[in-house]
Amino acid sequence: MTNNGSKGIQSKKEKIINYAFDLFAEKGYSETSVDDIVKASGISKGGIYYYFKSKEDIFLEIAKDRLRQRHSIINDEKNTNSSKEKLISYIKWTLTGFFDERVQQMSRFTFEFWSVLSRNPNMEHKAKERYNMFYTILSEILEEGIRNGEFKKNIDIESMVYIILSTMDGIGFANSVMGIRMTEEVIENYIDMILKKIEKGD
Repeated sequence: MTNNGSKGIQSKKEKIINYAFDLFAEKGYSETSVDDIVKASGISKGGIYYYFKSKEDIFLEIAKDRLRQRHSIINDEKNTNSSKEKLISYIKWTLTGFFDERVQQMSRFTFEFWSVLSRNPNMEHKAKERYNMFYTILSEILEEGIRNGEFKKNIDIESMVYIILSTMDGIGFANSVMGIRMTEEVIENYIDMILKKIEKGD
């Protein structure tokens, strides 16, 4: 009984998230209201507020799903001995995702979302929280690579992670918002640049 109830809750949450995603992608984050989500999903406003405090919370749940997918990429490779391969997989998964129209849509409203709410002090905390979650994934790979002797001992992990995350966001912005399309060659060159900076020489 309890299990069926929890499945029902999850199903409704997913329904809200899926309809909200489509609306954010079609109309933009700013132009989409909770009323729009109510109309599209067929779930009452009270029902939506039962699961989410605000439109911002719905967006953050969508963003968390992307983070969970990134985590799974690393967890799937926990048994591999190569930190280099983990890093390459992480970067490739993130960047090749931008070839997918749905990921491009998500990128467009993600950039809009953070721009619209950049002056909100509460959202600044959320943005830092999100960054720290991504930071943890990459810093663990780099630290492991240093311990394994794959990467240089003197890597400044904090600045290296900042560079990787911010440049991948920049590539996503150019590709998804500006329409300057990324290619496989861009991804390969980007990975080569990162590896030349962190790999130990022969």
